[in-house]
Amino acid sequence: MISLPFRVACILIAGFLIVLAVTYIYKLNSRKVFWGVGLTTIIGILILLGLGVLRPSWGTETGTAVIVGISTAIGCAITLIYAAEDLYQKKRIKGKKIAETESVQKDMVPDHHKVTLPPRLDTELARKIFDKAIEEGYIIIDDDHYEWTLNKVLLAYMCGRIYCEDYPEKTIYDEKMYWMPGRVELFPGTELDKLFNMKDLTQSRHTRKNKAAPTGSEKIDKLFE
Repeated sequence: MISLPFRVACILIAGFLIVLAVTYIYKLNSRKVFWGVGLTTIIGILILLGLGVLRPSWGTETGTAVIVGISTAIGCAITLIYAAEDLYQKKRIKGKKIAETESVQKDMVPDHHKVTLPPRLDTELARKIFDKAIEEGYIIIDDDHYEWTLNKVLLAYMCGRIYCEDYPEKTIYDEKMYWMPGRVELFPGTELDKLFNMKDLTQSRHTRKNKAAPTGSEKIDKLFE
């Protein structure tokens, strides 16, 4: 026949295993649950001992069962408290690593992705050409806007090709390349002036279209290849 002390120990261990299972299944805050159960168990045992409800002794089977039960309960309670702190520290370390990884990834984001294009300028072609221009050094990031490193006419030429479908064309009379206006008439000059911190890009395009392409236009044309 199974002894009373052994049965008491099994019941207590089963109870603590139930606590673990419930905490895991219902996604409870393990640290609070483990600390709560552990402290409640220890305090409860001390109170019962102080009131004389529990009377441990080695002389009888009941007394031995009380000793085994108290030892098992306190051991499980201490294990829960230790597990609570161990899990908490592991979560803190994991959270810190995740935060550091996100910070590194954020720092690795190219600067040109930090410049927000206004809706009127935000097109797939614009993003593609601006990225290429940044790689070539024609555009430099300056806080929340772009800085153009070539002359204003070339910027107007590039933006005309992006937003108005302007295109270069050789005439049948000579070998010169001409700046031909595209099908889109409305040039977003106001938004571009703000984006590149310049003035009168609309005027620059207006005065040069239908004329010889500006010097250096081949650099811009390569961006569209």
